[in-house]
Parts: sequence; structure tokens; C-alpha cells
Amino acid sequence: MMSAQQARARNAMRTAPPGFNTAGSPSGLVMPFDHAASFELKGIPGNIVQDVINISSDGTFVAVAIGYGFEENRARPAELTNPPAPLKPGEIALTSIPVAALIEGFRINPRFDRLIFKDLPDDRGRGIPGRERTLSDDALPSAHSRNIIERLKPSEEISFLFSILDSGTGRELQDEPIHNLASLGNSNGSRPFRMLAQPLSFQPRSTIRLQIIERSDGIQGTLFIVLYGYKTLGTATWRQPIAAPFIHSPDGPSSRVIPFDYVASFQLTGSPGNQVEQEIPINVEGGFVATSIGYGLGVETLDVKLKEDKEKITEVADPIDPDKKKKLIKLSELQLKDFSSNALQEGIRIRPNFIRVALQNGSLFSENMPLELANRVFERLNRPDDVSFRYSIFDSGTGRELQNQPINNIAGLGIANGDRPFKQLARPMLFLPRSTIRVIVEEQFGRGNLFIVFQGYKRLGGPVMNQAPIAGRDGTRR
Repeated sequence: MMSAQQARARNAMRTAPPGFNTAGSPSGLVMPFDHAASFELKGIPGNIVQDVINISSDGTFVAVAIGYGFEENRARPAELTNPPAPLKPGEIALTSIPVAALIEGFRINPRFDRLIFKDLPDDRGRGIPGRERTLSDDALPSAHSRNIIERLKPSEEISFLFSILDSGTGRELQDEPIHNLASLGNSNGSRPFRMLAQPLSFQPRSTIRLQIIERSDGIQGTLFIVLYGYKTLGTATWRQPIAAPFIHSPDGPSSRVIPFDYVASFQLTGSPGNQVEQEIPINVEGGFVATSIGYGLGVETLDVKLKEDKEKITEVADPIDPDKKKKLIKLSELQLKDFSSNALQEGIRIRPNFIRVALQNGSLFSENMPLELANRVFERLNRPDDVSFRYSIFDSGTGRELQNQPINNIAGLGIANGDRPFKQLARPMLFLPRSTIRVIVEEQFGRGNLFIVFQGYKRLGGPVMNQAPIAGRDGTRR
């Protein structure tokens, strides 16, 4: 017959949250963790690059899935043709910008912000999105006409071969280098992360060596390959107690477990390399268990409305209603000062379905165009599905990072337009009451409000702390 102590232990094993020690298990903490390797690709087919992931000494890492993402360097110089003299930013005409840049998209080079705009940005980089800035009236050196404008080429699908070696066992995880599409899927993150057929354990102090063979010509950027899984921290020799707020307490009073989301929001300024961070405080009602992570970028608008300059607008009688005036404008006379500063920083292009209207014989359409139609010719490049950033997450309750290095959003969380399953954590992560979740974001491309959401549940009412057993040096629990 089962004793009362054995019954309580068995019940605790059923009701304790996944990822945390239960009666009869070694003292320690199981937490989700991502190990990433990064590679700088040069766009030379046959070029070999490699990186090594070092497993820390604090516990075993178990990989359950693998994914990847590519942070492409899309910016290319767009040398101005027939630039104005003196070179004043606001007086640069669209006719001076290469046609390829007008079709693919262009923006003001972020490195020249302080020279191009009068007002200084705030402490976060390129100013607050939505707040209009003023173009400078100062003349720039003529040499800047080569790189003051950047062309933003469309993103391309990358191709490479990869191989993985586990130094702990000395074995490769494939018989020959594998093509990325065949093994991992599309690089834009639109597919679920590939689940391994069996979880793979990597011992403390071991290494994972990854080798990449480039196959794409002229595509440059940073490639991230991420192993998703969890770490088992601590062993049976730990003498320190591990206190965790069990969400399901077998002997506590009645309580209510409800789904709950914690949100971190950031104002992205579109300045590559700019870092922003936010701390999410966990309330005192009880522990919060995160089971998945999602994200998205909120942008203002994709439309580009021209500023109405009376000197460039001609009013004529409307042929349909002579009592009304029709406003006409010549696209060939447009200058950068006729566009909003936000649009120039985010990047603009001629809408693909307006190319035949805007361009004629390889130059800007010079005939009079209705102003209402001209306001629809251009669009912003700041689309939510093009946002690019690196992120890292820190749990103050355990004092640990949840990844070994900042990870690209596509590689770590999936495609940016939301057309993917939310990333499920390999093990639910419990955040202690009164602790904080610190999220650091390093911008690469995109402006607007970025939201990173920790999806899970919390418990309302009842005891929030439950002392876990302590293991002695002899392995006995007391």
C-alpha cells in the first residue's frame, strides 16, 4: 500500500510545472535556451566560413529544433547624376537619383543624418518616428554626392551548404554538407522551425562546430543558425535551495490560473546598430510561465504624400466641372524637400504599378500630373515584414541570459509578418514574482513600434512560493 509521503511525491510530479524540479528529481533548474552561430558571408561562391558554439560549464544543453535567418546587407551606394551646385540636401532633384534606385527604393544614408538635417536627433539615434525633421540649408562637399543616397536592393533568397560536428562525441550530424533549402526550408522564417527527430544532448564544456559553404554570388550579410532547446542547470551536488513558485500547488488553497501576456514595446528609429531596451516587471500576484514568444512591427502608413509647394503646382480648370480647379505637378521638378523626412529616412520607391506612369523613355515623366495621382506614385519601404533586428532576453530572477548571443529576429522568432506559428519555448519558462524580464534590441532596418510578446499564464491568489527539496553531497534529499 502506498504511503502518504509517496502519494504526495507522486502528486507533486504530476502537478509541478514543466521545466522545474519535482520530488525525486535532481535539484536544478531547466530553462529554455537558444545557442546561435553567426557567419559573415562575402557573396563568393565556394567561400568557406565556420563558427563554434561553446557549451557552458553550468549544465547540459539539449537541442530539440534548428532554424536560421539571414541579415542581408541591402544598402548600395547610389551616386547622384548632375547634382546641384552647391550641394544642398533639400535641393537634390529626383532626376539626379539613378533610375534603378527610384524603382528598387532609396533612402538617405544614415551615416549622414547629422549633416542632412538641421535639428539634432534625440538620445535614441535618428529621432522619434512620426516627428518631422528639417533638411539643412548648408552646402555639403561635392564628394558626398557619391554616397549621400543609398539604394536598397530587394532581398534575395540565399543558398549555402552546411555541416555540423559535435565535439563531445566526435561525430558529424550528416553524411555530407546539406543544402539549406533541403534541410531547413526557406530563409525568411515562414516555415515552422525544423524539429529534430530526437532531442540531442551536448555535454558541458563541449563544442558544436558549424561550417558554411557559400553558393550565392554577390549576396552579403550575416547568417544566423540557431539550435533551440533547453539547459539543465545544476546537479545533485547543489547545496543551495532552488525556490520556485509552482503554478499548480497540490496542497494550496483554491486559485485561478489564467492566460496572460507580458509585452515589451520599443520605438525603432531606423538607425542600424542603435540599441534600445526595456524591462518588464513581473507582478506580485504569482509567478508567470511563458510558453511562447511572438513579435510584430506597427508602422504608421506606407503612403508618401507630397508637400504642396505653390511654385511647383499649376491650377487649371477641371474639364468636367469648370467651376473647380485641378492641381497639376511635374514629377521632374520634385526635390527631396518635397518629401517628409520620415519617408526619406525609411526609404521610398515608385510603386511597381505606377512605373509606366512615372517614367517615360528612361527618365521621370515630365508632363503635368494631377496632384492627387502624384500622391499615390511613391510608397515607403518600411513594411512590417521587412523589419530586421537582433534581440537578447535576460531573466533577473535567475540572473541568466536565455541565449548565448544576440539573435536575428528571423532566425530566432520566425518571419516578421506574423504568418508563422508563434515560437514555442522548448521548456516553459517560469519568472519569479517581483523579478524582471529585460529585452535588448539592436536595430538593423525598420521604423515604428516594435512589440515583443511573452505568451503564457499566471496564477491569481493562493501561495506563490513552494520550497523545493535540497540535495546534499551524498545525493540524499532533505
